Amino acid sequence: RDCQMAATMAKAFKLIAREEALKLVGYRHACHAMLYAPCAEKLFDTYPVRHAIMLQMRFDGMIGFPGGLVDEGEDLEMGLNREMAEELGSKVADIQLTVDHYLMSHHSDKLKLCIHFYTKGIDYKHFVQLERNSTSAKDHGLEVLGIIRCPLYVWREELGLPAFLLNNFVGNARHQLLYALEHEGILSSGEIQSALKLSEQLRQKKDSGEV
Repeated sequence: RDCQMAATMAKAFKLIAREEALKLVGYRHACHAMLYAPCAEKLFDTYPVRHAIMLQMRFDGMIGFPGGLVDEGEDLEMGLNREMAEELGSKVADIQLTVDHYLMSHHSDKLKLCIHFYTKGIDYKHFVQLERNSTSAKDHGLEVLGIIRCPLYVWREELGLPAFLLNNFVGNARHQLLYALEHEGILSSGEIQSALKLSEQLRQKKDSGEV
């Protein structure tokens, strides 16, 4: 199953301190960021959106965060901001990511890869501008097939966030998403655990042909 394959891939990445990751020899480094904005809108005038969370549909059909590989001669933040500009367009230059926005790093010995993750909150107006501007970005339609948002509500018992979590996430992006949502105070630990439980129930129903 796709979600099980994604989970297996995520387990290949182990948490590592940023300083230790940078000491590794023969490893590539990639940086990604979760941009988010408070949103007062309601779906169907009933379900609070709460926050807009930016992810993207990748060229390989998987879901991940904006960002990518750091080129030789770049530091982590230089590489991240370059990749963000290539994927989101020129408007992203207004929200340069720095080490202050750094959250965590993971590494995979098998892939010889270190993934560094960042988060930054912005205002909703700017968030929408980034979404609209992304269609004129260098990588739009190539490496990036489109910007998507993560629903934070639960709709019809198991849809919304629980259903979204069944998507095929690249690497450990699913873990990054859930950790960041709690770390940034967007969702509580209880809300995340409830969504995970509902997501598993929905997966079991799909596997048994109930839905």
